[in-house]
Amino acid sequence: MHTVSQDSPSLLKQLFPNPTGNNGWEVVCDVADKLTGDLRKFEEFVAARKQSIVDVNRYFSDSRVRKIVTMLLDTERMNFVSHRTKLETSTTFPDLAACRRVIRFICIAMFHAAGNGRSRDATKLFLVGIRIAGAPISDVFAGINGIGTTMSGYASLLRWMITLAPLLEADDLETVSRGFQNPFSNRAVFVKVFDAEYKAFVRTISELDSSFTSFALKNDSDTKRRFLELAGNVPRFGTAKSETLDFVRRELDYVIKCIQSPTLYVATGPEGQTPDARFIYDVLAPSYRWTLEQLVQLFTELRLAGLFCSAWAFRKRTLTWPTRLDDVASKDLCKELVSDQAFVLEQSPGFDAIRIKSAGLPAARGQERQVLTVPELPKSMLG
Repeated sequence: MHTVSQDSPSLLKQLFPNPTGNNGWEVVCDVADKLTGDLRKFEEFVAARKQSIVDVNRYFSDSRVRKIVTMLLDTERMNFVSHRTKLETSTTFPDLAACRRVIRFICIAMFHAAGNGRSRDATKLFLVGIRIAGAPISDVFAGINGIGTTMSGYASLLRWMITLAPLLEADDLETVSRGFQNPFSNRAVFVKVFDAEYKAFVRTISELDSSFTSFALKNDSDTKRRFLELAGNVPRFGTAKSETLDFVRRELDYVIKCIQSPTLYVATGPEGQTPDARFIYDVLAPSYRWTLEQLVQLFTELRLAGLFCSAWAFRKRTLTWPTRLDDVASKDLCKELVSDQAFVLEQSPGFDAIRIKSAGLPAARGQERQVLTVPELPKSMLG
């Protein structure tokens, strides 16, 4: 996949030489172009274990930074339209690292707004961040890289919002809670991306022959030798390809069903293939299983974060924590995605805080079952 490097003179000029001024992708590229030199200082705030609101305020006093915030807020009214009219092997894709940089900037902008008592502005920035983070996955042909960028963006926004939640007003917390549920409505988009990736994978297997020299074989003499040996035995190679194709189609069916209904997810997945078919699969395939596991986990964490914000809204209105999760959300949102069991709400002993826990994903053989926990009362990053 060809990408335009962040080191190029201008992502915007290369990908959108005639910008419309009404496209969210144009803004992301333009903002990434502007976040260079001394304006990249926000990266230091992201990396720091404890941020100083004084230093952050000084950074945001720069008129250039304030203009970037305004540009990002304007994307609320825009669609994200790809610069491509068709997909070819030479297609140039947006640099998704630039998208991740913009998300990190938004997280610091949220911190700046919340730390200065501007709850509504922090909420608007969060919603813009959710839209931008979801843009790569909506661009279906960004494929697995798009899924990774979207997941990374959602995870960053989640971590920062969990910390900033105590600083927001109750109504804004409810808005944020609904924002955390948005990715669930986009499951069909995730399905399309996996479907497109798997179909490309199927085409690669179908066209596979002894001339295959992918990057996966260039620096691995043992793998190359084994592949050429297998390809040289035409009947055996044909059987292995056929078995691999059958497995890939079964796995795609499994992946799509799990995204649509995560309660079907199991760590073992579909049955394996013969050694030859497994070899071909391992040489060619991206880490679909890992990506699926991370995707289901992310859905769970986003749901937990939404409940956490709703619990904080309840706390701000009543001065007490809820004793039941369905006091703050519908019962459908109060259960985990994988087991379909209810989340656990615990009052933390000894101090005023709560925990919302999930049993997590089924563990692979030999591993402990994973537990996902939304943190207890977060310490303000302003302290």
